[in-house]
Amino acid sequence: MVKDSDLSEFKEQMSSRRDLTISRSLTRSGLATFRSGPYGTMSDEERKETEVEREVGGIESNYDVSQLITFNVFGFFRGTVLQSKVLWQETLILAFIYWAVFSFGHMSRLKGISDISGKEDTIRAFISMFSTLIGLLLSFFTALNLGSWWQMRMSVQHIIESSKRLSMMVGHGVSQDPVLLEKINRYSRTSLFLIFAGSQMKEGEDRPVQKAFTAGLLTQEEVDKLDKANAHMVFVQAETLYIWQANWVTRMHEQGLTKGNTHYAALMAAIEEGRSGVADVQATLETQIPFGYVHLLCIMVKLHNLIVTILMAFASVMLAGGHGIGGEGFQTLGVVRTAFRAFFMPFLYNAILIINSEVTDPFSGDDGDFDWSNYDMNLMMSGRAYGTSASNLPKVIKEWDGKKEKV
Repeated sequence: MVKDSDLSEFKEQMSSRRDLTISRSLTRSGLATFRSGPYGTMSDEERKETEVEREVGGIESNYDVSQLITFNVFGFFRGTVLQSKVLWQETLILAFIYWAVFSFGHMSRLKGISDISGKEDTIRAFISMFSTLIGLLLSFFTALNLGSWWQMRMSVQHIIESSKRLSMMVGHGVSQDPVLLEKINRYSRTSLFLIFAGSQMKEGEDRPVQKAFTAGLLTQEEVDKLDKANAHMVFVQAETLYIWQANWVTRMHEQGLTKGNTHYAALMAAIEEGRSGVADVQATLETQIPFGYVHLLCIMVKLHNLIVTILMAFASVMLAGGHGIGGEGFQTLGVVRTAFRAFFMPFLYNAILIINSEVTDPFSGDDGDFDWSNYDMNLMMSGRAYGTSASNLPKVIKEWDGKKEKV
């Protein structure tokens, strides 16, 4: 039986969470304390600011592809690889090398420069061969990383569906106890929270379980129990929450609340789906592409970028060399074309490497990563809907009598 005090506390909590809208900044800043109060309720002004941020300069978890296939694509910056400081640093280094080589060659009026670098057609043929090889290796590397990224997204979905499935099966086949249903939903949300918080944890910050307590997802007793189970491994703590649910379901089965062994097995299967989702995320995050392959690929990309920059600088000198170098005067279009080639291919390959680096951990809180707030809102709202739907059935279901229909 549910105590009146527990039921009152539960209703009070659910009422406090009614207008919960979790800010995207939560995932970008280590999933810090929820805004405005222990249950994350946001004021109308804060909610408006969040919506303005998403509409004007933000990156949506579901972006509009129709905008990207038009010239509007040039207006996007946030959430793209263009935000990477490393990309621009690498580009500046290559730009310095290009202009240094070009300036030295052009100002010193070196004779026979074509004998050093070869003719322009020869340079382009060599670079084309090298670029094709690098492109193939990068394509394979990117396919592997995006495959892992998608696998982690599906693991997150398993965690979400596990919670929904368990809430449905318990709420409409075992017990409609609101405290029980709230805790089942909250444990699943907390498990997902710990994954994100673990990836975003920085030195000196609170531990993920402590952040979960601050966010109102765990009680102090639950934090202490998780620490007692394992105080150092976040994924073990995330899985432990499903172990608690499994123990709870087993107790309900022993009390005769389930509809038999088959029903009990289905409930345990729902819990296992969530636990295995956590384990799959951990396995994928901890399994990197072999170091030797990545090391060789990165060396080849950097070597390619350096060679392309130097050879294109030589080609630019020939196109801008004038009669003293055996050229045909300053060829503006040729110099611009060659300079573009010198910057475009290295920029593209560096950008692909950086994107690969970012997708290896989609829980780290970057603009293009998974959005925990959306997942949490989905879980919370579905849990609430599943818990109250039994008292909000359509008339046709309430009045349906299977025995009467058979007669």
